[in-house]
Amino acid sequence: MNENAVRTNLSRAIDAMRAGHMDAAAQALEADGGAALKTPVGQNIRGDILLKQGRGPEALKAFDAAVRMAPSAPQGYCNRGVALQSLGRFDEALAALDRALRYRPDYATAHFNRGNVLKALGRIDEAIAAYGRALGSRPAYVGALVNRGTALLAEGKALEALRDFGRALGLKPDLVEAHLGRASAHRDLAQYDLALAEVVVAQKAEPDNLEAARLRYRILLAAERGEEALAWVDALLARNPEDATTYCDRAAVLLKLGRLAAALDAAEESIRLRRDESASHVVRGQILDELGRLEESLAALDEAARLGAAGHVFFNTRAIVRATVGDSAAALADFATALALQPDNAETRYNRAFLWLALGNWRQGWPEYEWRLSDPRYAPPHIVRHIAAWQGEPLAGKHLLVHTEQGHGDTFQFVRYLNLIDHAGGEVTLLCRDAVRRLLADAFPGISVTDNLRPGFDYQVSLMSLPAIWGTTLETVPAAVPYLAAGAERVAKWAARVGDRGFRVGIVWQGSRAYTRDRDRSVPLTAFAPLASVPGVRLISVQAMVGLEQLDALPAGMVVERLGAEIENNPDGFREMAAVMANLDLLIMSDTGPTHLAGALGRPVWMATSRHPDWRWMREREDSPWYPTMRLFRQETAGDWDGVFARMAQELAQRVRESGRAG
Repeated sequence: MNENAVRTNLSRAIDAMRAGHMDAAAQALEADGGAALKTPVGQNIRGDILLKQGRGPEALKAFDAAVRMAPSAPQGYCNRGVALQSLGRFDEALAALDRALRYRPDYATAHFNRGNVLKALGRIDEAIAAYGRALGSRPAYVGALVNRGTALLAEGKALEALRDFGRALGLKPDLVEAHLGRASAHRDLAQYDLALAEVVVAQKAEPDNLEAARLRYRILLAAERGEEALAWVDALLARNPEDATTYCDRAAVLLKLGRLAAALDAAEESIRLRRDESASHVVRGQILDELGRLEESLAALDEAARLGAAGHVFFNTRAIVRATVGDSAAALADFATALALQPDNAETRYNRAFLWLALGNWRQGWPEYEWRLSDPRYAPPHIVRHIAAWQGEPLAGKHLLVHTEQGHGDTFQFVRYLNLIDHAGGEVTLLCRDAVRRLLADAFPGISVTDNLRPGFDYQVSLMSLPAIWGTTLETVPAAVPYLAAGAERVAKWAARVGDRGFRVGIVWQGSRAYTRDRDRSVPLTAFAPLASVPGVRLISVQAMVGLEQLDALPAGMVVERLGAEIENNPDGFREMAAVMANLDLLIMSDTGPTHLAGALGRPVWMATSRHPDWRWMREREDSPWYPTMRLFRQETAGDWDGVFARMAQELAQRVRESGRAG
């Protein structure tokens, strides 16, 4: 064997391979009778060429030959591990890489490839550690920095990932993968402008980079810029009209925009183009869940699982659907799996909290519910985030800001906790929406109630964090009512206008349509018709702002009295509404803000709940631990409001007879 010729051919093969000329590289190895292939180096190079050509089984044979020629050399085992990974034989790949590291413990490439295998297996913590060992041996290992950053992102550790991508760019400023990694990290930190700026840099370097295009519209979607995201998705589809992944993304964007029929069409087109892509079945399951087609949603998710879906989004989605249909044990198992993949994922944490709270496990539920504050949608206003979070410290000489969040119903439910705050020697200010400000100011005269923030606070806390601070359980819920009250003058005014004729039933049927699960709580007004047929009953609308058009399409024989603009279209209408409620014999309502108001006023209230209601109404029970004067009428079958109101009509007839006001 001419050693000089072998070295020359090996060098030529390496140069050709680096230039992307695989056929020329293979020819260099076969020159001079293939003498280079009789060396372990030659077989390793041949294996690399075959791997790059997508010929994994042949590559593995080449690496096996290299190992036979040099059984104590680590490179062959390392390469063998890469080939085994490409074939999906992950356990064997790990064994090969471990063998390489036994011969050379500081072998950075073997640690790097071991990290890749562990990442593919979903063992993200171990993968991060493996990349760390690679960097310990080779601190300027750009690939290890990028891959560790990506793994950290999968763990929800965006700040740490950002540092790794930054180090990679310090070593290689034009590395597109690192710019896209930084974009993803900024997105996860809700720094959307910074994220988009990184994508722009990547797209300038590689205008046709598909990953960059997809990341751009995914960032826009996360930033609640759904219409812009849709425009970018459609632009990509115009270039690649048969791309299943882009149709899947289009479905996700349309889902976020609430265009469920179009979203379902896009998801099904994605599946038509590529039936074995699990992500399309996952998003289809999400859409079907939003449409209330729960059994179909579970079937779609089962198909995703069959196709190998195993990521955080899949388990979180399936957990939510399983929780909704009442399969609590399976839902909790899925939440646990999702959190094993992303322990700090706020959305999964507070979704699990909803299930625990619904099941009455409040000791675990309330602390977990605090994770919502890490989600940009529920985070405190920027203006108060610099103020120290209150954990129940004494307030003597201090000023506490309590701020509301989410809907009016949440405010009415949790404002009761203001009565538990000992602010002797200190001050408490409640920051709330103007629509409820005057009503709450009347109820809590010792507290400043405002809709305008001013400086000077020592502590801040969300109103809905107070149950966690008090460690509220089913036995200790502060359920004394009323804790809100209607002004005496308004009560007298409405007493004269409502009158005392008949059995007066106030009704509310429609909540805000902006609520994503409005279909599960709002009730068609026509469903109330059986109540109107009960002798002696007067149905009186307490509905405000939305759903009023249904009053113009009542079935024959159904009469609903209206109280005018003071109730129906009044920015300060809750004070008027409370006074009307004080003059009614019973309130029958869907799950809306006025329902909570009625409960907080201590008024008798019946609430119609869906088969799958909000977490606060818990499971099965007909009463509410929050409102002693409330009774729940639950759907026995999903969507069956007729059954609910038939039962209500029977109970109402009995109640009217007992009142002596049947006629």
